Amino acid sequence: MRNKYLWAAISWTVLITVACLVSASNFKDLEKVEMPAKDKLLHAFFYFVFTLLWYLGLRALKVSAQFSRRVWAFTIAVGYGIIMEVCQALFTDSRSADAIDAIANSAGSAIAVFALWRYQKRKINSQSPAY
Repeated sequence: MRNKYLWAAISWTVLITVACLVSASNFKDLEKVEMPAKDKLLHAFFYFVFTLLWYLGLRALKVSAQFSRRVWAFTIAVGYGIIMEVCQALFTDSRSADAIDAIANSAGSAIAVFALWRYQKRKINSQSPAY
């Protein structure tokens, strides 16, 4: 287990895959929670974490620049989110593809990329000498 971030990213990906492809009836406890748009918020949260973990996994794999890692992590997340929606339509009886879910996935990923950019920008600015 040389690269904990890569393994975390892979594990999170497996978790999302299972959550997306098992029957929706397995999540009856979530229906008890009253919150507007909870499904979409959950999608955004899953893909926010997905993007952060893949960014860190790519960093450990020595993918060059921070910008490239952010772009790759975002691209992987959006592509994977779309693939999962297609898989729900093709391989499950209790699930269906939902374009709004794919948009929520992408939004969560975009927020993660923005958070990474802001964090890195602040980190660079705090290291530069004050004049």
